[in-house]
Amino acid sequence: SSETGSARSLRTAAMAMKVVTAAVVAGMVAATPAIPQRSEAAALASKKSAEAQTKPNVVTVMIDDLGWNDVGWHDPNFYTPTMDALADSGVVLERFYTAPTCTPSRSQFMTGRYNIRNGMQDSVLHSTEPRGVPLTEQFLSTKLQSSGYRTVAIGKWHMGMHQSSSLPLSRGFDRHYGIYTGGGSHTGHFSVSQSFTVRHQAEAQIWQGYNIWEDGVPSEDNYGKTHSTHLYSAKAAEYVELFETEDDDTPFFMYLAYQAVHDPIEVGDEKYVSQTTCGSITAPPGKKDDTSGIDWDNRQILCGMVAEIDDGVKNLVLKLKELDEWDNTFMLVFSDNGGVGVHGSKNLPLRGEKADYWEGGVRVPAFVSGGYTEGALAAAGVSPYLNKDMVHITDLHTTILNVAGYQPSSSDAVKPLDGVSHLDQWIAGGSSADGVEAARTDLLVNINSALFGGSGAIHVGDYKLIVNPEPSESRIYAKTRKALVAKQGILDQEDFQKILTYVHAEVLGTATKYLFNMAKNEFETEEDDCEDAEACSNLYDNEDFAEVRATLEQKWAQYQLESAPSTFMWADDGPLADPNLFGGMWDSWRDGDNTPKAQYFGMSVLDQDKFEGMTAMLHHSSDFAASLGSSMAATGGSGSFGVMAVALTVFGGVIGMVSYRAGKRSGRSSNYESLA
Repeated sequence: SSETGSARSLRTAAMAMKVVTAAVVAGMVAATPAIPQRSEAAALASKKSAEAQTKPNVVTVMIDDLGWNDVGWHDPNFYTPTMDALADSGVVLERFYTAPTCTPSRSQFMTGRYNIRNGMQDSVLHSTEPRGVPLTEQFLSTKLQSSGYRTVAIGKWHMGMHQSSSLPLSRGFDRHYGIYTGGGSHTGHFSVSQSFTVRHQAEAQIWQGYNIWEDGVPSEDNYGKTHSTHLYSAKAAEYVELFETEDDDTPFFMYLAYQAVHDPIEVGDEKYVSQTTCGSITAPPGKKDDTSGIDWDNRQILCGMVAEIDDGVKNLVLKLKELDEWDNTFMLVFSDNGGVGVHGSKNLPLRGEKADYWEGGVRVPAFVSGGYTEGALAAAGVSPYLNKDMVHITDLHTTILNVAGYQPSSSDAVKPLDGVSHLDQWIAGGSSADGVEAARTDLLVNINSALFGGSGAIHVGDYKLIVNPEPSESRIYAKTRKALVAKQGILDQEDFQKILTYVHAEVLGTATKYLFNMAKNEFETEEDDCEDAEACSNLYDNEDFAEVRATLEQKWAQYQLESAPSTFMWADDGPLADPNLFGGMWDSWRDGDNTPKAQYFGMSVLDQDKFEGMTAMLHHSSDFAASLGSSMAATGGSGSFGVMAVALTVFGGVIGMVSYRAGKRSGRSSNYESLA
């Protein structure tokens, strides 16, 4: 702390240049070294200690459901002075892409891989669903642990909770504070399940329980009323101070995932609305018949929620500066997907919202900052700027590994990353339009499996291809579950096919396909009469762009061939996950061998291996992928999504849904009382 600001700047600049120079080395796969002898181990430990002192801390701030215009640098009415200042001192990412919903985005950030690689391409995780990001995937946190980082996860997890092996402390984090579920009350600290109908019972059930954990133990904060944002912000500052006290020389990785601004729309302190610019937000004048879909009353409150996050980020930055860690901290701030209009989010002028493949659902606010970034830019003679090149959420994974000087092992080659590092480009300053080579020229947003209609979007060069931009995953999920309940959960292949065909036809209707030039038409507008078709229309049926369309469809078909079977199985453990079985907390409800801790009668007809085998046949059928590509080209946008469901005829057996009998757990023992 006695080091002068000038000396700190020189130290930071030197470290930044060292990391930039080492970028190529960090991208190489190193052979696994032999186990060192005791003396060699001591020398290696000393070397690692010295290296650790030059590695920057990494702080990532993920904000839930933050829309394009929900930040001060896009909408001056929003009160985000701290994040505005941080963005102004770093690199603003104006074309940052995520998945359309929560779990898929978090999975891609942690794995650095497209969700089609590991079966996470469909749907968010539901509270009682026995599913998570596959354990075969190595998380960013695990890789940073191996590079000498201390790691902490704070806030929303939503990447698996049915087994303890899916929880943060088992996936590369030394410390954890937050919720395992996908959301819940910000002040009551409880989460509620989706509805569930037990076989032969008429009424649906839901389950509710407390949700805040700290290092595997229920937190006392469950029983207070402090807003989740304030809890997470305070805990972030607390962990920074703890790390400084324990070992000032070891870098840390902090994954701070705010639960806000996900609903419920509520602030922890009304002053963040009444005493900021948020209180002045109103609907546009003269728009009594506003068709934007934005709830303007909620927008005031949502603005206050963002202001609370901004205040938390301010306190975190102040703590880092107080402890002389700011100059050696690399920070990323970003949303996980687009905002929701009825919650008060505004994605305009982008089209669409959360859950859509329109830009408003997947293009979100993001920036790179931190004293480390400021020093690196200064050392390169580059002023803070706005970057207009495509950046995907998987790229953050790879860029962070680059910054941390991560040395891949031979096992990393088994699961190659889809993310690319942007560190060199960001530090060089500017975008491809300024003559700086772009780190990527194409990007997969996502392609759903046939279970969810095969919807998705890809970018290649200036062009974007979308298949069914409003995939309505939640409606497909809800309607299919309702139909399965009506069938008492037992049905044959033909019944299941009919259900999917009906649901796809009702929810998705005729397949809709779009082709846009994003360089000229970034807002995906469609006008009947315009001079430049590329600037204002859907080009999919325009024969002048047939070659472009064919190129993107060929890329699409290739991704289809590479896709892993979806991990989504319409499975729901329902009452087996009831928090009342686990002390009133949302906890893992299956043992290490994946056996439920309550009584369970499994899949009545079809086991999981057989289900996965049949979905693998669907996804890896070359005939299916080839026919998809040719069908897209031939139908010119008139194909039916019912055809997607008909493709399920490759299923060669009888599909059985899960059958349950509720079990009531006695304390924390293994004794159960049958509740037939």
